[in-house]
Amino acid sequence: METEYEDIGYTDAINVKDIEEGLRNAGLSVRVYYKEETGSTNEDARRLSETSDIPVLVIANMQKKGRGRRGRDFFSPAGSGLYMSLAIPDASGLIKTVKVTAAAAVAVARAVDETVFFGEERALIKWVNDIYIDEKKVCGILTEAFLSPDDKEAAYMVIGIGINVYEPGDGFPQDIQKKAGYLISAGESVKKGLRNRLAAEVIKQLFRYLYTPDKCLAVYRKKSNLIGCRITINSFVPDDKRPAQAKVIGIDDECGLMVEYEDGQKETLTSGEVSVVKTII
Repeated sequence: METEYEDIGYTDAINVKDIEEGLRNAGLSVRVYYKEETGSTNEDARRLSETSDIPVLVIANMQKKGRGRRGRDFFSPAGSGLYMSLAIPDASGLIKTVKVTAAAAVAVARAVDETVFFGEERALIKWVNDIYIDEKKVCGILTEAFLSPDDKEAAYMVIGIGINVYEPGDGFPQDIQKKAGYLISAGESVKKGLRNRLAAEVIKQLFRYLYTPDKCLAVYRKKSNLIGCRITINSFVPDDKRPAQAKVIGIDDECGLMVEYEDGQKETLTSGEVSVVKTII
């Protein structure tokens, strides 16, 4: 199915056949669905995966209830972004959720570099699930794990990916204007077929790194935009007494963020207990 977006001047239509062909040529069997408008692609993919024996990819032109981490909304206007969710129906052999998120982050960063910037390494990863270009967030990732109602040991996962491909016609909401970015500005030429190529490349890269955790971790560390930087720590733990600021010294083998405080104390942070903000000096 194709559609054009005359209202904001974009003609980079989503074409399911093109995406399926790209995945098939890479040896991947994925069932692809397109929705002009939906609430959440994560919810759609989760529901569709319950009756599928192969991975399901849902792509929407617009989301009304796009979700980010910790229940935050993800701005998903029509025509300018790539909003998609991949459901893997039997994920029992996969690594834990935080590493799946890391694999997705690496996949998006590599796909953006290859598809949009012709191999130039521009995309960086902000621990644990955001992709940045020039200090602006261009992509958010939400990974959710579920248990099958029939087999408590057979978990399945949904990996939601939202990429700001083109500059939104009406701009970003005021609360994210300073930190949100995009891959292609409104003044540049529309790259017809770009969203199709990008979607297929993200999924190809994702399946590559999901099952090669050592390679994934090496790229994840290389593309980190926090290692060596000072950060402000926002804790989700009530009455947390840890210092508010630290220097990032690395990422451990479990994708934890290794930090050093001003008094020399070292700690490894997990995504479940804190979020971090890079301190610009």
